[in-house]
Amino acid sequence: MQRLLLLILLVPTIVLLPSAAAQAQDAPRYFPETGFSIAGPIREYWERNGGLEVFGYPISPQQTETVEGNWSGPVQWFERDRLEDHSNEGLGVLAGRLGARELETWNWPWREFPQVNGAPAGCRYFPETGHSLCEPFLSYWERNGGLERFGYPLTEPFSENFGDWRGTVQYFERRRMEHHTELRGTRYEVLLGLLGKELREGYSPCWVPIQTKLRRTYLQIPFRDELGCFDLGASAYSMNRPAATQTFQNGLMFWMMVRSHGVVHAFTFDPPRHYRYGESWNEGDPNPDATAPAGLYVPQRGFGQVWSTHADLRQTLGFATAPEQPRQATMHQFANGVLIWVQDTDMVYVAGPDADDIYIVPRAK
Repeated sequence: MQRLLLLILLVPTIVLLPSAAAQAQDAPRYFPETGFSIAGPIREYWERNGGLEVFGYPISPQQTETVEGNWSGPVQWFERDRLEDHSNEGLGVLAGRLGARELETWNWPWREFPQVNGAPAGCRYFPETGHSLCEPFLSYWERNGGLERFGYPLTEPFSENFGDWRGTVQYFERRRMEHHTELRGTRYEVLLGLLGKELREGYSPCWVPIQTKLRRTYLQIPFRDELGCFDLGASAYSMNRPAATQTFQNGLMFWMMVRSHGVVHAFTFDPPRHYRYGESWNEGDPNPDATAPAGLYVPQRGFGQVWSTHADLRQTLGFATAPEQPRQATMHQFANGVLIWVQDTDMVYVAGPDADDIYIVPRAK
């Protein structure tokens, strides 16, 4: 009887004692490389799902943050990720949607990227986003957590610059994969981008044109190096958007709505010049009070507003040779210039840092 009583008293003690592993995970793990520690559920998730290679070092303390405006809770940033502790909702630790967030931060919503209708043999197609996933990213995606860890692909692979490195990348809801051909044959051939570091510290990569159909044309631009990186400001990217063009006696005008305002680019041929203007025409505003010679036209609406307001442009362009035409166009804004692809006519208009840096060609096939 005394022995049985002793066992009964010991059982609750055994049940209540936490395991050594649980104690270790609750204890902080310090990283002198960045001066931050990880602990609790976030530490357990970090260690169980790849640790340093997958997430990188912690670059913030664990603290309460509001994420994407609709959830607040314990968050910790890492070089490659942001981990969110949703334990209070019974969801455990989740990785942030940093791939989608990075594209949104640069005003490049993933829905504006060119989509595909299927995938080649050996690849996988995701109708949910209209993108494919091929090697070497496919194997890495499947081997390291798939949909739960990375989410759906948000782009097709394309070229991107980060510092001195240029290579093929692909964005997913939660991550960016990078193909490092210089490490071909090693376990590091595919690496995860430093999205946590980039978003938290505001790092801006140097982009090259995303549109595969524009790459050959871009490489032929004589002043390509002077264009600089893509401008990552709020008006940098406008893909497959409604636009308009109008031809003139000595040039062409192009219009596109960029966010909440219209932008007009004018190209003159003799002399070759590029002009850029903001446009604020509204329905009901007066059109230019002018009369065109027979067979020519006075520009109306936004084109008319810019044409009538800027005498030097009006004198150089002359009158319009045809009415305004609705178009579909893609515009890429660089630090020192702009590239416009009018899809309806398949013409590309490029303006460089100097007013006479003009390059107008049919798109290279």
